[in-house]
Amino acid sequence: MARNVLLSFLGLSDYKPCFYTYQGETSSYTRFVQTAIYELFKKDGEMDVVIFSTKEAEKNNWIDRVNEENQLVEGLKTTFHRIDPKANIKLVVIDSSQDERANWQLFDAILNEIQEGDCIYFDITHSFRTIPFVSLIVLNYARLVKKASIGKIMYGFFEKLGNPRKVDNIPVEKRLVPIIDVTNMAALLDWTNGVDQFIRTGDATVIQQFTSNEVKKIYTDPDSTIEERKQVSELRELANQLDMVGKLMQTARSLQIAEEIKKFREQLNKVRNIETDTVKPLIPLLDEMEKKYENFTEDPFQNLFAMADWCEKNQLIQPGLTLLQENVVTAICRLFRLDETNKDIRTDLHSAIRILLERIPEEDWQVKNPSFVADIVEKLKPYRDLLKPFNPITEYRNDINHAGTRTDARPPQKFYQQLSESIQKFKPFFEEVSNSSKNYNLK
Repeated sequence: MARNVLLSFLGLSDYKPCFYTYQGETSSYTRFVQTAIYELFKKDGEMDVVIFSTKEAEKNNWIDRVNEENQLVEGLKTTFHRIDPKANIKLVVIDSSQDERANWQLFDAILNEIQEGDCIYFDITHSFRTIPFVSLIVLNYARLVKKASIGKIMYGFFEKLGNPRKVDNIPVEKRLVPIIDVTNMAALLDWTNGVDQFIRTGDATVIQQFTSNEVKKIYTDPDSTIEERKQVSELRELANQLDMVGKLMQTARSLQIAEEIKKFREQLNKVRNIETDTVKPLIPLLDEMEKKYENFTEDPFQNLFAMADWCEKNQLIQPGLTLLQENVVTAICRLFRLDETNKDIRTDLHSAIRILLERIPEEDWQVKNPSFVADIVEKLKPYRDLLKPFNPITEYRNDINHAGTRTDARPPQKFYQQLSESIQKFKPFFEEVSNSSKNYNLK
């Protein structure tokens, strides 16, 4: 069963007692931020505790000891049991070394204490040297291999009280130390990973999953504000729009892609205009996301080319072949003001291109509407040389769609090569019809 677990590190310092505060709530008077976090966050559900400590810190702060003034100083173990006798606490001794071997041992030690599906509350207050770095890597790793999640990442801001030597002069009731929530730093890492995947592959799945989880977290948090809910909802809408465009590309929905990219840009501007500290670090990532579609413009002909080019750059070979071939036909429809969704017209246009390229005699035509096809063939004659790559791309599209079941099936590496070469060969065609459309009038 999934559990809430607090992971924390114990240091050597002679900690001063204080009250820790979080969102208007105050802990018991304590030397240890760990017991304060346990008290303040136990309301989220029962919480196990794992404390990582060197042998030196164990001796100084885990067990009770007598100080130089011959006074008994309560250790963390005793403090926990005083606050909650039923608290489930485990001490894990770690090496105080900081070499590579010790870092890998620390990695294993932390990972071994994380169970499948754990919700992790991570206290970084007394992490030192390379520990925060190693810990963050472990947390990210555990989310993947153990399906763990991050509840909170916290820091006890004791420095707010000033120099520890002066704390003794501060009245007890004024020793209020805030616990800082730095969970958004992990959220930024998630966004970075998601955007990286999107930039490399065009797949926005990670971004969408992350934002969906964030929406659920914010909307189920009774302390969340209206502004926080609005902000995360706008991010979710952006992720959904990205995912929509990606799926349209993957399934070659050519007539919807440009419009959905336009919606994506509109939603991107909405997110940019959210002036909060949470969104601000995302702005450079948003800029990178926008660059992914920078070749899409207001020109409907150039956008047809950009779709196939986008697929080639993102290794979507089958959709790329399909979009390239069908978008040639769509471009002709738009040039001659024909219904680009009419199946019969598109079939005749495919035939007309083949007739033009192969110079098939009219008596050998096998078409439903010979007069229409004859008219189109005549109109396409100025574009004959630019349409020469059409037949090869047709052959490759048919081959890939038959899943390699033909006796003359091509090897897989040939398809990407053909797509890449065909895109470059067809670029002049799309440029020419774009220019022609500005002056063309249907007679």
